Amino acid sequence: MNTNSLNTAKYRRQRVLLRALVAAGLWISILVSLCPARAQIATVPAQITEEVDTTKLATLRGNTHPLARPEYDRGPAPDGMPMERILLVLKRSPEQEAGLRHLLDEQQTKGSGNFHHWLTPEEFGRQFGPADSDLQAVTNWLASEGFEVKRVAAGRTVIEFSGNAGLVRQALGAEIHQYDVKGETRWANASDPMIPSALAPVVAGFDSLNSFPKKPMHHVVGAFRRSKATGEVRPLFTLPFGGSLFYGVGPTDFATIYNVLPLWNAGTDGTGQTIAIVGDSNINIKD
Repeated sequence: MNTNSLNTAKYRRQRVLLRALVAAGLWISILVSLCPARAQIATVPAQITEEVDTTKLATLRGNTHPLARPEYDRGPAPDGMPMERILLVLKRSPEQEAGLRHLLDEQQTKGSGNFHHWLTPEEFGRQFGPADSDLQAVTNWLASEGFEVKRVAAGRTVIEFSGNAGLVRQALGAEIHQYDVKGETRWANASDPMIPSALAPVVAGFDSLNSFPKKPMHHVVGAFRRSKATGEVRPLFTLPFGGSLFYGVGPTDFATIYNVLPLWNAGTDGTGQTIAIVGDSNINIKD
């Protein structure tokens, strides 16, 4: 094979490689345009702009359990009592909160570029979590107070750390007390915790500073029966009352008990009828 043939073959290989690279770049551009929720992740600006000063504190309101009340208080906990898996809850900036709400709307809107384009925890954290420098400032402060920082959640929503009751009292200004509620012993902070004011823009509060069990917010009021054939749902009005079961009566129950269903089926619905209600009272007719 002569030199010209070698150069021609080399040129052809270069052209094939160039076309492959162009095609790959085109496909990448298309995929990025189809997944804006994952592609448009801008750098999150830092919210902590001041030096952390432990003499300038901010109180985190609403971080005391409602049952941590004086009438249940049995005194402070020993300083050495372990406090495991305390969660520092991070918060988003107003701009991030607005952006998240907008994204959630788009993810549920057909025709939107973000329709059903879900974020991974890491992507969520990069877009809606604190900046790296803010996370570093918070974890540095926790470590400087003697706490052991366990991990930062992938979504950058919480920081898990551990310590003891003494560290919580010294660093957060919140004394842990023992509470006796309905015969059960619980531990909880007796007042709202405090943090350096410089950290307030990214800290929402603390979770797990108490041992009160979390209870569901919903309340079960009864059961129901669903027809497989029609999908009709009929509630079963059976409720606990006074230590026993209370059987509620619905319109169909009334019709069955008093055998008025044939009247209803015949078109008799009470139209034009007058109902007299007989009542009993303690009115003295001589008055």
